Amino acid sequence: MPSRKTSGFADGPEGIYLCQVGDTVSCGACCGLYNVADATRQGLCRMLEKRTHAFARVPRQMDAILAFGTKESQRVAANGLPMPEFHHCPFLGLIGRDKNRVGCMLHPEARHNAGVDLRGLSDYGSMTCRMYFCPTHNNVPDDLKKMLQGVIRDWYVFGLNVQEAELLQAFYAQITTRSQAAWPGPESLKDPEIFRLWNKLFELKINWPFAEGNRPMANYFFNDQLYPKPRVDYTKTGRSGSAYDVIFRHLHSVFASGAQLRRAEQILDELFGGLADTLAP
Repeated sequence: MPSRKTSGFADGPEGIYLCQVGDTVSCGACCGLYNVADATRQGLCRMLEKRTHAFARVPRQMDAILAFGTKESQRVAANGLPMPEFHHCPFLGLIGRDKNRVGCMLHPEARHNAGVDLRGLSDYGSMTCRMYFCPTHNNVPDDLKKMLQGVIRDWYVFGLNVQEAELLQAFYAQITTRSQAAWPGPESLKDPEIFRLWNKLFELKINWPFAEGNRPMANYFFNDQLYPKPRVDYTKTGRSGSAYDVIFRHLHSVFASGAQLRRAEQILDELFGGLADTLAP
């Protein structure tokens, strides 16, 4: 598993590192990556490609960098931020040799920075950028984090999952209540059926058929809880709740009938049952 010594960027906690994982896999959720008007894959790619190209032409001087950040922040805000108090960092861009993953354009190892740490010019400052790690780093079991790293092949879906510590914890609980067997390592993902099941689980963030259409893609996971996930309205289902309520809530589920709720539960029953079977010795 990538560590802070092998991830491409030096900053990181001990243990399983989720910020920069591979050539195409990384996360920028804590920097407000998904808190933009168009947080679709296509929309973010367009925004980040344009921003990265523009920032490459900015002189690495304080005034020029700050002016770029102000202009970019104003442009993004003009389109509307789903969570106005959740800062979207204007220095998020595409990094790496082939610009295939998201990352910090102010980082000392980013291209054109000549090893100089420019993160002090960001809204959060250099110390916060170096030291902050999201709840998933500490609150999600390593077994599940290893599967995240092994299954997801692109930064867009990876970040959508990494920002969801409570959802990932609920996934883990549903699997482990069905099987007490030891979790296999990422090498098990060479089995196409096992890979398919895990991939289906993590793609619930983008493929869940009962998700509210205008839901925010960002998750505000900070301690002040300014933007909590809305409760699921079960009024039209004839039920008062579900054993999957936590998962439904974090997937922004909307149910128009009892039949829809039963179908949603069936989907998860089959998925978690299949995943638990892969843990069987």
